[in-house]
Amino acid sequence: MIASRVKGISTSLIRRMFEIVEKAKKEGKKIINLSIGEPDFDTPLEIIEKAYEYMKKGYTHYTSNFGIEELRVAIAERYGVEKDNVMVTTGGSEALLNASLAFIEEGSDVVIPSPNFLSYFTYAKLCKARVLEILTHPTFELDLDKLNEVMSKNISVIFLNYPNNPTGVVLDEKTIKGVVEIARDYGTIVVSDEIYDQIYYDKKPISLAGEENVVVVNGFSKSLAMTGWRIGFVIAEKDLLDEMLKVHQVNGVCAPAFAQKAVADILSSGEAEKLTRKMVEEFRRRRDFVYSKLKKVFDVVKPEGAFYIFPNVGKDCDEFCEKLLMSKGVCVTPGKAFGSGNENYVRISFAISMENLKVAMERIEEYARENS
Repeated sequence: MIASRVKGISTSLIRRMFEIVEKAKKEGKKIINLSIGEPDFDTPLEIIEKAYEYMKKGYTHYTSNFGIEELRVAIAERYGVEKDNVMVTTGGSEALLNASLAFIEEGSDVVIPSPNFLSYFTYAKLCKARVLEILTHPTFELDLDKLNEVMSKNISVIFLNYPNNPTGVVLDEKTIKGVVEIARDYGTIVVSDEIYDQIYYDKKPISLAGEENVVVVNGFSKSLAMTGWRIGFVIAEKDLLDEMLKVHQVNGVCAPAFAQKAVADILSSGEAEKLTRKMVEEFRRRRDFVYSKLKKVFDVVKPEGAFYIFPNVGKDCDEFCEKLLMSKGVCVTPGKAFGSGNENYVRISFAISMENLKVAMERIEEYARENS
């Protein structure tokens, strides 16, 4: 018997594209993969060496469910909150699931601006809630008037993700604080996924850490190239943390002790900012290159953060992605994975070497002109 909560959930389109690419590689085909949302940089050696030292010192056991104190203090100092407002999780995804299970009531409504990270839709379905989408095309800026139009007491959670996956858009302070104020009037929790907050180019993102009806979700997968280490965290009022703890203690339990200690050291020493800045400089160079190429053939918004770009290719995204992969050996992600209204969009990740990006952009331009 399959539980009803998972019957309506399909496998992630991003993961499906990944499997297609892997299959093609095994068949000897050379594929340039622009579909996976992961920095192409290895975890900095400074972090690896610190983690190794802590392993040897015995940091291989359970920690407090809330996380190691040194890391909680370092995170709190970065975001201007108290240590007791921070809980370390096994990656940002666990934090998002914890928040969803803690605050999305069965039968309630969940607001998700579209386009947005695909997992939010899955969390809502798992919790048997109804998704209310707010379309943000073509600028991808969230309209507060549209939010006001759909708000009701039945809305349990609003998901925000800025810098945004898949568009790279960063909201201004007036808009993002406006969402919090509107949500507060209805007793709604805002889940602010700020996993890309350290990766920005033209506009610095505003963090909602410290707001009373907000759960901030973050981690170090993107900013420190630590996707495989699973170090995430949440920032929220103590009463909200306590509710998420009920899920966390039977779900993630605790993040790896040695990794927590290593990240705490890197944050406290100031090295984290330097390491991230080095990556961001390279991402900016790639962003500028990819944007300059894509705007010649598509309607496209210039990303202000993260490492994605979301062009309107002017035709069905599934067909575009399949034919681009088969004819040119370039893999991108269909836009409809990120919500409604994205049927003619594709997500392109520029978290890949400039050498491969140059080849990929040439092939995409060529394909677009051949099929215009």
